[in-house]
Amino acid sequence: MSDLTQVPSAISGNTKHAVIARALMQDIVSRKYPVGTQLPSEPELALSLGVSRQTIRVALRHLRDLGLIAGAQGVGSFVKAGAPSTRLGYTFDSIRDLLQYANDTQVRMISRREITLTGEQATWLDRKPGEVWWEVHTVRVSPDSVSPIASSIILLPYVFGQVLTEVEKSSEAIFSLIERRMGESITEIVQNICIAFADELHAHALGVATGEAMMCMERRYFGRNGDLLEVSRTLHPADRFQYGMRVRVQSGQDSQFQR
Repeated sequence: MSDLTQVPSAISGNTKHAVIARALMQDIVSRKYPVGTQLPSEPELALSLGVSRQTIRVALRHLRDLGLIAGAQGVGSFVKAGAPSTRLGYTFDSIRDLLQYANDTQVRMISRREITLTGEQATWLDRKPGEVWWEVHTVRVSPDSVSPIASSIILLPYVFGQVLTEVEKSSEAIFSLIERRMGESITEIVQNICIAFADELHAHALGVATGEAMMCMERRYFGRNGDLLEVSRTLHPADRFQYGMRVRVQSGQDSQFQR
C-alpha cells in the first residue's frame, strides 16, 4: 500500500476496518486507483491485506460514505472520486454504527436543564404531564471541521441525570452511558427522518440562517420493559452530513424483487 502520511483524516479510529479504509483511500487519492477504475475484489483485498472479508466490506462502506467509490457486494467497487466528499457520511444499520458515530465525532454540551413535561410534551412522549425530565442541548463536530454537523435536543427521565456529567468527558452516546452506568439495556430504537426548518436555537448552534431546511432525525430508545429511556431530535445541515441505510434481504424469503 502507499505511504499513509498524506491521507486526509476523513476516517478516524484504530479499528481494522478504519485502518484498511484509510489505506485504500490513500491509494485512491494517490491515483494508484484512478477515477473510473475497479478496485480489487473483496476476496483479493482480504487475502492481500490479511483480514476477513467482513472487515473489507466495512472498510469499503466507509469509502462509499465518503463518495470515493460506488458499487455493491457481488458487483464490484469502482472509483467514483479522487478525493473524499466534504460531507460527513454515515451508514447506520446497527447499534454498533450509532456507537461508532459517537466515537468518531466530538460532542459539546450547550446546555442542560430540568423541565416539567407540559401536556403537549407528555402527549408527544406518551408520558404523564408533570413528570420531571432533563433537556440537553448538544452539538457534534467531525474531526476535520470546526463547523458542527449536528445540533441535538435530548430528553431523558430525571433519574438518569447523573450520566450527564460524563457526556463531554467521553463523547460517549447518552444511551450508551445509561446502559453502562444505570444497568439498563437498550432493546429497541425507533427512528424517524423528516425535513425540518432551523429555529433560532439550532440556527445559532449550527451557524446557519433561521428557517434553513435541515435533515431532522428523531430517535427513541426503549429499555427491557418497554420504558422510554431517551429521545433525541437532531438537525443536520444538508451540506455537512449524509445518511445511509443498508437493508438486508434474507435469501429464500418472498420478495417483490424476485417477482
